[in-house]
Amino acid sequence: MGKIKHIRWIAVIGLLAIIELQYVWLTNTYKLTEESLLMKSDALFKDAALQEVFCRMEKYKKMMSSKDTTFTIYLEEDPDTLSADMMKNRANQWLMSSLHIAFQKAVLKELKMEVSLTDLDSIYTHILDSIDIHAKVFSCVIDSSGNVIRSSGKTDINAHGTLKTSPVPINFEKSRFLQGIITNPYWLIVQRMTMLLIATALIMVLVIGCIVYQIRIIIRQDKIAKLREDFSYAMIHDMKTPLSSILMGTQILETGRLDSQPEKKARYFRILREESEHLLALTNKVLTLSKLENHRLKLTKTDCPLRPLLEDLAEKYKANAPKKVTYVWNLTTETVYADHEFLKEALSNLIDNAVKYSGEEVEIILSSGTRADGTDYISIRDNGFGIPLKEQSKIFEKYERASATERNRKGGATGFGLGLNYVFRVAEAHDGQITVESIEGEYSVFTLLLPSKEKAEKEKI
Repeated sequence: MGKIKHIRWIAVIGLLAIIELQYVWLTNTYKLTEESLLMKSDALFKDAALQEVFCRMEKYKKMMSSKDTTFTIYLEEDPDTLSADMMKNRANQWLMSSLHIAFQKAVLKELKMEVSLTDLDSIYTHILDSIDIHAKVFSCVIDSSGNVIRSSGKTDINAHGTLKTSPVPINFEKSRFLQGIITNPYWLIVQRMTMLLIATALIMVLVIGCIVYQIRIIIRQDKIAKLREDFSYAMIHDMKTPLSSILMGTQILETGRLDSQPEKKARYFRILREESEHLLALTNKVLTLSKLENHRLKLTKTDCPLRPLLEDLAEKYKANAPKKVTYVWNLTTETVYADHEFLKEALSNLIDNAVKYSGEEVEIILSSGTRADGTDYISIRDNGFGIPLKEQSKIFEKYERASATERNRKGGATGFGLGLNYVFRVAEAHDGQITVESIEGEYSVFTLLLPSKEKAEKEKI
């Protein structure tokens, strides 16, 4: 158990490390996506600002259609004053920025038209939509300190969760600027990372699934190892008594001391035969279970009289039990369609358990009947110790018994967990099932369900 806990902790630490790596990867990807979005937004906002200038000029032109309107723009910064490095790397930027400022100044000075922030918002939104960036935006005019002079939106430009473009100057003094604000950048970034997020989620599910699967395999292997240990102990314990009896009886008979006592000699032979039959029965049960599991055992189904079969078993366990056993009979169905030998062995296991796992006085209720769906049932109810709810789901597993090893070591009921698994396999081979209802400390009811002859023949067709 310590090894399993150790493996679980290693798995948890490994999983946390994977989650941390995924988090770092997603965070870096998010930042890169945000930077890419900001770069595109900056470039497109400059285009939108320039288009807004032309839009004002067009409006003025329509208003003054009867007049010939001309004006001159001036570039106040001489390109010759630019350094060689600026001329090489920033000439285009300088030219576009200067042209934009010149247009803004000329339109404002000569046409007396301020920047239309509403039109700028509309143009900017349209440009963003054209490259599949569907964003809510607004624009504003700010001073050199970042204070808002005019704004088309009510949202604070410094509010958390907004993405601001770089300020675009609209005068050569660099005292006034235009700035675009995207109000929902997180949703945009997540949209652009959709495939990545899906891939990450799938990878995480796959990794977690693999880790859980590996842990389950390890736990199962550990459980199998424990079952083998318990089975070996239980088998040795259960076989020790008959083997000891056979060995002791053989030694006594070999001495010849009982040759003059034929009755005693016959009793020893009977003991040897019974103990040998007991060992053979255990061996056959293991072999039969193996064949049932692999569907290699052929059943011979006939109409089995139920009452004589149960009466025979009842008498057998009543005579052999070291405690008082009483039976209550409630048989409404007298015949079932089953293999006689396998059915008898299965019911024998159920009655044996009812006797074993009860107090000093055992009351067993034997019932039978037919359900509305054509299924025959045989139920065996006892007033024994009951089965804890958490163990009811696994009592039909091979070599599985609640605290089998501990009970054996403390002198409790012997056996190594084949009985109920045998019943389960027999029911399965008959296309039926076995169910259990139990309350710990009060009772247990095992019900064997078998298809009736008519139903079994219908299912064959």
